[in-house]
Amino acid sequence: MPRIRSKVKKAEIMTLEGAVKKYMHDGIQVAFSGFTGFNRNPFAFAWETARQGMKNIHVIDRHGSQCTWLLNAVEAISVYETNWMGWGEMAGKIDFNLDRNYKKGSLILEDYSHGAMAMRFLAGAVGSPFIAYSAPLGSDLYNVEYDALGKAGKRDGSDPRIPKKKFIQTEEPFWGDGQTIMLPAARPELAVIHVAQVGEKGTAKWRGVGTIDKEISFACDKVVILAEEIVPEAEMRKVPESNQIPFFTVDAIVECPWGAFPSSVPFYYDYDAPFMRIMDAASRNPDDLKKWLDEWVYGPENWEAFVIKLGAKRLLDLKADSTTGYSTRMMRGKKPAPRMKMPLSVIRSGY
Repeated sequence: MPRIRSKVKKAEIMTLEGAVKKYMHDGIQVAFSGFTGFNRNPFAFAWETARQGMKNIHVIDRHGSQCTWLLNAVEAISVYETNWMGWGEMAGKIDFNLDRNYKKGSLILEDYSHGAMAMRFLAGAVGSPFIAYSAPLGSDLYNVEYDALGKAGKRDGSDPRIPKKKFIQTEEPFWGDGQTIMLPAARPELAVIHVAQVGEKGTAKWRGVGTIDKEISFACDKVVILAEEIVPEAEMRKVPESNQIPFFTVDAIVECPWGAFPSSVPFYYDYDAPFMRIMDAASRNPDDLKKWLDEWVYGPENWEAFVIKLGAKRLLDLKADSTTGYSTRMMRGKKPAPRMKMPLSVIRSGY
């Protein structure tokens, strides 16, 4: 059945706890924002989801993140459709929680390529049931022998959010260009997007890498925005072309400073690689992982207490430079990043 949006949404401003309680539930299909484990991961939302004990979550994502690392750590994910099973390049790359759950059979892993996952969300965003994409031709990712959801009996039509086929290879009918692949649209129930600023009506924007977050917000039935700050909607309308998410797609707004930690929000704070390495080290041993979860997830009273526990020194070091968008205090190797004296294009060209 085609999905037709007939009503303009009216976003409500909520607490983190309230948004998770209202919009998350056992068995939900959800997509998270950001770029790998380094950029605008809505970690606070996943953190609160773990605390509220939601299970059997179906994540459909463009790649792993802090969010999937944590939800795998508490064994909350039962189906994971993705294009990359890692979670952070500087933190070991492999998500050992995912690896452990997959090997013991508690998680179904469905693999697509990066481009294919982007195309699936694009199809969902524009309301198309499928999209043609020729890049997958020749890849075993699009071999019926490796259809994980099909082998698990999940493509029988009983779940309206799981397509009946992973792909269809067919003859391109319009131009005679040979074979092409038809990919099913991604249609999750919920998108959780972390942004820099959001207006009180829901118009949202960020700076830096955006990947396919705009498409995700259009493809999903419901959208929760986490933001570093809520600003007057009139402020968002001053430069409308800089906004990525329109208010009429948004259901809920959560003001959540530092809510993407330990990933970054460009021009607000940098990613915390040392903290991520501690997470990675803990995930390699179940006993160490339990200690980490008890200390950092179940220990703090709320997200504000989590941020306080991080400490002022850490937060000051991560604070981003308002010109470059990243921290010039945190260590990158043996020394902090250099301060930029002029644009890189000027340095290279001389004018």
